Amino acid sequence: MIHGQRAVKGLVLAAATLGVGLGFAVPAVAGEPTTFEQDHDSGPALASAGVLALPSLPPLPPLSLEQPMLLALPPGPASLLGPPVYAKRSRDRSFDTSSGERDPRLRPLPRTHRFRLAFHAQWIRLTQTQNNDTGELDRFHFAPLLLDFGYQAQFLKYMMVRLALAAGGNVANTRHAMPAVVMPQAFVGFQHKIIGLAFGYAYDITIPPTIEVRDPTIQFSLAQPVITRNHVVMGEVSATSRIDRVAMTFALNLGGVRSNLWHFEPQDRRWRFYLGLQAGVFFDGTIRKERKARKQADAQGR
Repeated sequence: MIHGQRAVKGLVLAAATLGVGLGFAVPAVAGEPTTFEQDHDSGPALASAGVLALPSLPPLPPLSLEQPMLLALPPGPASLLGPPVYAKRSRDRSFDTSSGERDPRLRPLPRTHRFRLAFHAQWIRLTQTQNNDTGELDRFHFAPLLLDFGYQAQFLKYMMVRLALAAGGNVANTRHAMPAVVMPQAFVGFQHKIIGLAFGYAYDITIPPTIEVRDPTIQFSLAQPVITRNHVVMGEVSATSRIDRVAMTFALNLGGVRSNLWHFEPQDRRWRFYLGLQAGVFFDGTIRKERKARKQADAQGR
């Protein structure tokens, strides 16, 4: 009998525990006690049955998931999280000049003595004559292509003077009357690190000037004109690059040439438009000086 009562009490206690567990997971049903007072009233009934009454807990608040405001910092550049890092400029870095080398990042003024080797192209428009055999008008030109070698000196910091001698051949349709050209020149002007402005004079010598010469390769060709005593007055605009040890240079010459012209008969001495284009390189002795300084450094090292 006693064992039966104990079994009934254990069954009731297990049912009560199961009900409490379900109360946490399932909301209360309408008509069921949900407050402590209502559970307290049912206490004597359970006590009379020999079951220990357990007070019911209030229902849990509804579960709600909220989006966290800030869990971690978003990824960003390192400069935002640490002190700023400043890159060292190339001009601030040291350059080893112990062997005589020159820092190529700097653009110094031109050296006092420089030599220039350039290609020099010229163009002068000459007379126009009608061909009686073909009825067409033939325009003649004088366009020599020269190899120009010069020496340029820098003085008073920005002033320059250049003496040059050019020689080459005529490639226009007057090449039979004037096949070769020799042209001494003299320039004086302003020379900065890049831009140069100069005024020049040249004496254009045609060798040999032959009058009444025709093109032997053309059947109905006209006699070609000849110009002599050519005095050239021109202005020059030049640009020189910053290439270490050897600098490239480009120049434009505009001016006039005053000469004697012979075409079938002597013409009046007059001025004609002159156009010149030059492209070449400057040598200032840097290669030789670096080689000499390197040999001295090697000798001192041994």
